[in-house]
This record gives sequence, C-alpha cells and structure tokens, in this order.
Amino acid sequence: MAIDWSDPAARDRLIERIGPDEYNRLHAEQMARSTVAIVNGHAIRKVQSRFGKLYQVGTTGTAFSAFEAAKTFASKKKGTSNASGNRAQV
Repeated sequence: MAIDWSDPAARDRLIERIGPDEYNRLHAEQMARSTVAIVNGHAIRKVQSRFGKLYQVGTTGTAFSAFEAAKTFASKKKGTSNASGNRAQV
C-alpha cells in the first residue's frame, strides 16, 4: 500500500478506509523504516517536508537538512523522544 505519509489528507483518508488498528500498525512500520539512527534516546528519521528532505529528531519538533547536525542536536538534547517506535495512537 503506497501512501504519502507527509500528506495529512492522505493519512486521514487511510484511517477512514482501514480503521485505527491497521493504521497504527502501518504507521509503526513506516516509522521503523524511516528511522536512520537513534542518538541519546532520540530516533532520527528521514522525512519529506515542504522544505525538502530533512532529518527529524524524534518528537522534539526539530529537523535538519544535514544528518550530522541532527545527530549533534540529539546528542545534546536531554530525555528521549519515542526512540522505541513513535507509534501514533488515534
């Protein structure tokens, strides 16, 4: 099943079509596939945004165009941010 996970409307349509349990399963798979590293408890994920491809640092609300910058930020940021899977609950 192909979906643009960066498109909120596409995610809304998907959940309506398949229900919350299957959506959560697929979302968890996507999060695992997009995780490129875990640094200091923060999952660093490659994401597509309106600014192009970025490396998102967990649930910190911060992303970088350079992987090394994301790693440096994560290494200095206290706490964890869903390094174990970031399962979106709906």
